[in-house]
Amino acid sequence: MDSTDPNQSAGLGNLGYRLNLAARRARENFERRLHEAGASFAAWTVLETLQSLGPLIQRDLAAKLRVSGQTVARQVDRLVADGLLRRDQTADDRRAQLITLTDEGREVHQRLVHAARQANAELMRGMDSSEVETLESLLDRMNANLPGVADDSDSTD
Repeated sequence: MDSTDPNQSAGLGNLGYRLNLAARRARENFERRLHEAGASFAAWTVLETLQSLGPLIQRDLAAKLRVSGQTVARQVDRLVADGLLRRDQTADDRRAQLITLTDEGREVHQRLVHAARQANAELMRGMDSSEVETLESLLDRMNANLPGVADDSDSTD
């Protein structure tokens, strides 16, 4: 059977399995690098989102991260306790809390950016820029082929 035949068996050599394995190993390596830099993947996603988008109301942060309000509240609680985030009441809704990076949070974020770059470099080791561009294009096309995934490009998890 031709190895490019999309109807091949669903064995350990098929593309879906190999992509899943690569994604899992890439995530494990990324999480290891973040842990070495002093943070979890969950903390990274919160800090990266706030660094990229600026202060957000907690419910909007949860929506951007595609997690429940309860999940983001627990993570924000930890990061506030660690001095990396600050919660402020908003002027127009006293129940809403605006989540902001502190100076220390920005410093930790910079450390995590370095860790993320290291993990990405390890992932792409041995690939030239045209191979990376081709891989990115193929992954984008594959994601577009999957139901419910094409609109998830801003998801952090």
